Amino acid sequence: MLARCALTWAVVAVGAGLAGGCGVPAENSPASAPKRPDGAGAAKNGAEANPATRAPMIVYTHTLAVVVSDLDAAAAEVDRLVAEHKGYVVQSEVRGDSGRNRSATYTFRIPVASDRAVRNAVLALGTPERNASEAQDVTEEFMDVEKRVKNLKEQEDKLNALLLEKRKEEKLEDIKSLMREIAQIRGEVERAQGRREYLLNRTTFATTNLSLREVKDYAPPTFGTQVGATFRTSWDAVLGFGQAAVLLAVALVPWAPLWGPVLAFALWRVRRWRAGRASRRLPRAVPAAQPG
Repeated sequence: MLARCALTWAVVAVGAGLAGGCGVPAENSPASAPKRPDGAGAAKNGAEANPATRAPMIVYTHTLAVVVSDLDAAAAEVDRLVAEHKGYVVQSEVRGDSGRNRSATYTFRIPVASDRAVRNAVLALGTPERNASEAQDVTEEFMDVEKRVKNLKEQEDKLNALLLEKRKEEKLEDIKSLMREIAQIRGEVERAQGRREYLLNRTTFATTNLSLREVKDYAPPTFGTQVGATFRTSWDAVLGFGQAAVLLAVALVPWAPLWGPVLAFALWRVRRWRAGRASRRLPRAVPAAQPG
């Protein structure tokens, strides 16, 4: 009997510790994302304001392509711009050997307040080939996520209060059931809070996908150069088709014992069919009239 009472009090103590841990808000945990600039705090405060006065939450995505004469200098300038405006690089890659035409791709994120200035500076590194932007309004989704977080926290608070009452009654089965429900609600709260933080981050930082192409002594294309480039492209396509046809013929030669008889039979059938049609088209001889 004494051992059973001791086991009951041990489970109650564990339940109290778990309930206390479940009540810790997720916002107090250390963030793994880069530190937001001052504009991010304003965006968050605006998001938590009255829905009627909340500013639209827009996700900005840009796709840029620039031709540069010196890839190393352009890449260094991109890194400097990102660091100066308190952004961060998500992905970067340089392709090609030194001394030959090379290319580089970047994906970086810049605070929305500095987005336009950085974009203009990047386009000024050389000759722009592409400048595309996309804006996605996520205000409604963010409001739904906030409501879900609020409702889940209210459920969690009620379950924590009910757990305190069950601890006084010392009903082991009820305590276990409540602990499972609290753990499930806490997981849903953390997932909803994670989605909310993700939306806040996406609307605070604009995403830019940048492609840099190195061309020494690059000159913008004229009508004459475009005509020449079009002809060369078409001629290359003709050569490519001819090469593909020759390679196909060479590849079929080893298979001649298989497709040769089939082809010969098909040709024989075609000749028989043509001969039959020709014979049907010949005029028939008119029989001579019988003498009266």
